[in-house]
Amino acid sequence: MTATELNEKFEKTANDMKSDVMGKVMVQIASQALVTIRRRVKETGINAEGQKYIPYSTRPMLSGCKGFLNKTNCPATSKAKRKEMKWVTIERNGKNYRLFEIPGGYKEFRELNNLQTSFVDFAFSNRMWSNIKIVSSYAEHSAGVARIAASTPEDKSKLEGNTKHRGDILKLSDAEIKEIVNDFKMNIVQSIHNNGL
Repeated sequence: MTATELNEKFEKTANDMKSDVMGKVMVQIASQALVTIRRRVKETGINAEGQKYIPYSTRPMLSGCKGFLNKTNCPATSKAKRKEMKWVTIERNGKNYRLFEIPGGYKEFRELNNLQTSFVDFAFSNRMWSNIKIVSSYAEHSAGVARIAASTPEDKSKLEGNTKHRGDILKLSDAEIKEIVNDFKMNIVQSIHNNGL
């Protein structure tokens, strides 16, 4: 191979890194990061520092049957049960709402909805997790940047509230970063090989 041919291959590799190859690699990295974070949090309730998130609250809370995933799980469905419950009327925007107290707080609310409570997984309806996606543009990917975030205003608000209360949910651990960086390096090496270097 002549010096000119070698130089052409280096230039082609460098151009690939600035465009399609880099964009594809960044999408792969962001997708891998999201899958890794989602799996760790939803399956173990462990944060990026290796600690469990603050447990679900057991402080009494108010609810109505509309808040339940399945209305049949609502404890206020029978007259007998309703008589035993503590009720509160709340006025909002000129309307009165009758709500009942759940003495065991959000933890009990989750249990009533047949959801696990042994660790915090930030998954009630799973809508927030479903709406956490790659939100960066093609231009950002080509420049070596990829961002994941909630993609709807409602879920952005949920994610911000959960993060404020329990810490950065979308943070990668050092070990996860190392694994993703190694995959990134392998993608770059593959691109170099594809250009004959």
